[in-house]
Amino acid sequence: MTEGFPAKKKTYPRATAIVGGLIAGVVAGLIAYLVANLVGFIIAFIIGAITGSRATLLALRGREHPS
Repeated sequence: MTEGFPAKKKTYPRATAIVGGLIAGVVAGLIAYLVANLVGFIIAFIIGAITGSRATLLALRGREHPS
């Protein structure tokens, strides 16, 4: 009758950061596409992906080590 704790899902920070970066890159790219067409999309996608992945890693580290 006693229930054990459910197994905690293991998340991989690098994979989560890649997905977050891709989402941020697509959003930034679509906004820039409206202004500067394909070149704007490519540049904004790269910058958004880098920024988004770094922000995701920073947020995950903040959750692991609260101050």
